[in-house]
Amino acid sequence: MRFALITVVVTTLLLAASPRASAADFGLIDQHGQFHHLYRYRNVETVAVLTFSYQDAESLAAARQFANACDQAEPSQLACLLLNASDSADEIRNQAESPGNLPVLIDGSQTVAGTLGFTRLGELVTLDPASVDFKDAAITGFEAPEQGTAIDFHFLAALDERGISYQDDIAPLLQQRCAYCHIENGLAPWAMNRHIMVMGWSPMMREVLITRRMPPGQIDNAVGNWQQTHELSDAEMAMLIAWIDRGAPNDGSEDPLLVPPAPMEDWPLGEPDLIVDVPEQQIPATGNVDFLVEKVALDLTEDRWLRAISYKVGDRSVLHSLLVYAVEESVTEADPDALISGDNAQYISVYVPGEHSDQFGDDTGFLLSADRDLAFKLRYLTSGRETVDRSQIGLYFHDEAPARQLRTIMLEKPELNIPANAANHIETLRSEPLTQDARLESYSPHAHSRGKSMNLTATYPDGRQESLINVANFNYNWQLDYRAASEKLLPAGTVLTAETVYDNSSSNPFNADPDQTLDASYSDQSEMFVHFVRISESLRGAARTP
Repeated sequence: MRFALITVVVTTLLLAASPRASAADFGLIDQHGQFHHLYRYRNVETVAVLTFSYQDAESLAAARQFANACDQAEPSQLACLLLNASDSADEIRNQAESPGNLPVLIDGSQTVAGTLGFTRLGELVTLDPASVDFKDAAITGFEAPEQGTAIDFHFLAALDERGISYQDDIAPLLQQRCAYCHIENGLAPWAMNRHIMVMGWSPMMREVLITRRMPPGQIDNAVGNWQQTHELSDAEMAMLIAWIDRGAPNDGSEDPLLVPPAPMEDWPLGEPDLIVDVPEQQIPATGNVDFLVEKVALDLTEDRWLRAISYKVGDRSVLHSLLVYAVEESVTEADPDALISGDNAQYISVYVPGEHSDQFGDDTGFLLSADRDLAFKLRYLTSGRETVDRSQIGLYFHDEAPARQLRTIMLEKPELNIPANAANHIETLRSEPLTQDARLESYSPHAHSRGKSMNLTATYPDGRQESLINVANFNYNWQLDYRAASEKLLPAGTVLTAETVYDNSSSNPFNADPDQTLDASYSDQSEMFVHFVRISESLRGAARTP
């Protein structure tokens, strides 16, 4: 992945939890599922962070006093956050309210507490978000306890007792979670193919881990049950950060990362029933390549039931994403927006690095009508060399009609008006009620560089509401498809509500021009509001309820 790099000032700080110096930048989710990134507070003069626990009376009282003091400050001068690295995530979320209704950042891995140098509950640090640096600042009306309860850094204590092995712990974790993108000639900027590479890149690894920019596509794991959410567990995060802070050592004579991965098959699902050439693209060595929209004729002689789609990527070092649509034959390339509009096209699937096939359920198929062609929305990143991408997709068909039909509810706004310098502009859209019982299959939200967070809520016929997924830290560099990990049934009459929050301010590190009012377009110079909700419905009309 290539992303806008944030320049940070690294402040020398002796951490109680770590012997190494660390940058102060961080990102964490709060008790309400909102993501907080220090750098995005850079329009505020000071960010104050106080550590506390609901189980510790002294720090809880300090948190209340802190909240009262913060309430008297000007919002442009001071932003106040509470950090909880002691209670479980469920304990924090189940509290009726927080002190002063301040955000309570959930630091389950305790890595942010260590990075900020906390050793005790009731401690306060003040930060300059513009430089991502520590600063000295007094909070009028608040005085931290002189000697609070020591924070129990239980992960580090356990790691100190058993040790961390590059051979047995770190290398397998990197192979499982990272090395499928960080490969030779892949889209990631460097390959995890040996210990010396990982050690050299470890400071950057620490930064992108602690700010939650990596692994990609993390969601609020308290909402729904989804595959491919990518986030590290608290224990994995604590171990990886601790290993980096200790110098990223190799404890053995072998290097598991030197073992090359098994060669990737061109078609992991077997030979496709139909291979479609994606129009080849000339990619320059440098610069920005805007989204491209292409159309390819299918010339089907009859309707076919699609059961899977595979991707054979021509140049993995540049292809960032590939969205596939079934589009009406009459729509031409003269209107790229129309080729992927919900009025004319049906979303089928998306490719991102690490994903090679999209296989539907055994009983499920997508009806690819004979009067449809394919449209592709492509995004490329330059790699420092000129290249030509010649990718293909493989289509796999059912021999007969399946029991269930895959259908995409495309919640799309063809018109947007996002004001200049708006940090939290919210757009929502509701679906029509479902006409029959359905099974939720997958969810794929899309926006460009101002997209900040996404969520999807179901309102059931009896009036109950349920949050289905919360993409709290959306990153437009990763247009992912989240697949349901267990069967989720939506009864007839259910209404789905999609929400996108846009950050069109200078606090957004991906925003090239915060003074621009944004409309809707496929171009990354504009914005988009699209939520693809894939459901499956019985073709035999059998009714089912949750």
